[in-house]
Amino acid sequence: MSAKQEIVENTVSPYLKVNVRRETPDSVTDHGAPETVSKNYAMTEVLKRIEDLSVQETAELKRRQNHDHSLIYRLPQELITEVLILAVDWSWWDVEKLRTLASVSTAWRDTILSCNRFWPVIDVMASEEARTVAMKRNREGPVDVWCWERPSESAIDKFMIDLQTVKPTRIRSILYEFCRQSRSFMDWLRSNTSNIIDIFLANLGMNVSEAHLDLSPEGPNLRHIDLRRMSLQWQSPRLSNLQTVFLANLSHNLPSVNHLYNILSSSPNLERLCLLDLVAPDDQALGSISAAAPPINLPVLKTLAFNSVSTAITRSIVPLIRTSACHTVMVRKLGCPALVELQRGTIELVAKAITLSRTMQLKVEVDEGPYVHICSEPMIPKEWVYWAHDEPGVDIKLAIPSAEMLPRLWDYLGDRLRIHRAATRITSLEIEWEGQTFPFPFALLEHFTALTDLRFDERLGTTLQPLLQFLGGSGMNGVGSSFPLPNLSGLRFFAKTVPNWEDCVNGIKELLERRYPALHDNIVSGDVQVLKDLCLPFPLVDALQNHTIMTSLDIGNVRGL
Repeated sequence: MSAKQEIVENTVSPYLKVNVRRETPDSVTDHGAPETVSKNYAMTEVLKRIEDLSVQETAELKRRQNHDHSLIYRLPQELITEVLILAVDWSWWDVEKLRTLASVSTAWRDTILSCNRFWPVIDVMASEEARTVAMKRNREGPVDVWCWERPSESAIDKFMIDLQTVKPTRIRSILYEFCRQSRSFMDWLRSNTSNIIDIFLANLGMNVSEAHLDLSPEGPNLRHIDLRRMSLQWQSPRLSNLQTVFLANLSHNLPSVNHLYNILSSSPNLERLCLLDLVAPDDQALGSISAAAPPINLPVLKTLAFNSVSTAITRSIVPLIRTSACHTVMVRKLGCPALVELQRGTIELVAKAITLSRTMQLKVEVDEGPYVHICSEPMIPKEWVYWAHDEPGVDIKLAIPSAEMLPRLWDYLGDRLRIHRAATRITSLEIEWEGQTFPFPFALLEHFTALTDLRFDERLGTTLQPLLQFLGGSGMNGVGSSFPLPNLSGLRFFAKTVPNWEDCVNGIKELLERRYPALHDNIVSGDVQVLKDLCLPFPLVDALQNHTIMTSLDIGNVRGL
């Protein structure tokens, strides 16, 4: 029986039987008597209570209806838990934010309070009350220990007391920023490494000789290592089957080339490899590996970043890596691209990253030997590896043994792009070309189907005529055929000299009338975008002004470079 039914049966019904009977001369009462007024007032309050209960029951009914009709509540409880786990901001986890998430609904609250996976963090920067709540909700599950920034001595003391209550076998990961205030934690950590699988260590200004952690040889293989001005013993058997290797700002105790090769070769599931600012005082001290060393196969590698890394490491390791799944590729040295030996493996390495890029620069130079620089501005964020999201792209400089190798490079790169279904995301391409002995591979542009902006910087000007023929669909019959780069709306071509400029003027006129013909009733014919931006060398612009061209492009808006 509901609360409303109980009130009606126990209070309202007796009142009606006594005070609302059919009135007769013998049963008339004085309704103005104090006793009667009191009863009427009490009954009014009872009726208000019934009204409040009706509102509450209606709200509960609507909540249940919403619950029953919501798709998320139709999922098994295990899946709801996984959804909510993804909704937690683990990079800034704290109890209050978790409470905010739990306040969305009763079902969410019950799930979060009952599952220890939401309460794994013991944080030195959290309040004692917050740590007590987390430890209460997670009595048996894995624990992530956070000792970061520069906590006060009292905070460290209370933090260490809480840690003593946690079984070492439960500790899953350590996030530690090494500083003077937390030496006691470092002492505790050095004797409790046998169960850790994730290590995130940074040195906040301590002596580099002290910023070293010896791993217990017994224990599971590590999963993620993120070390910043900190080091491990690189020959440890636990440094295999890794998923993440992030090493930054090391000038002492660097891994040797052989140790790094062994770590990577034994980690086929590696997804992220970032070496940033690893420069040894003596490159030769890092050693080398055999010329016959087998390749390093990393089939699921998504990020490869070598930035300001000792030459001994870069030249030995990068050419051996074999992967076709990389989203982000960066090989730089002291603020500029580092030369990487051209091999089929390196071309395969960059192909996927090219397809995922939004913009790209392609540069060919012959100074100090020919090379190709491919750059689309990838980004490696500074967050810890748990929470970092790399920006796809490529930044690499490929050393070309000779100019005769260039056609083979373009052919193989085209094959790799075709396997990855072309570079459909690139909308802006800037090409810097030097040397008329290197013909530009226009067939490569056919993979850039989403391209809207194309810029050429070619000092000798010999590429302009082949470019015009390519864009005009040389060999096609009739207007409206499938032109290459159908989304192209901006074209800029810069050159210091323009050989055969009269032929170029005629080529531009033919291109505009063929690909961008004059509009009829403001309707665009063909299957290409209207050209909105055309920039050319000044002599060509002046010549075009004196021609009558049947095109949708306003010749008066053609700009000179």
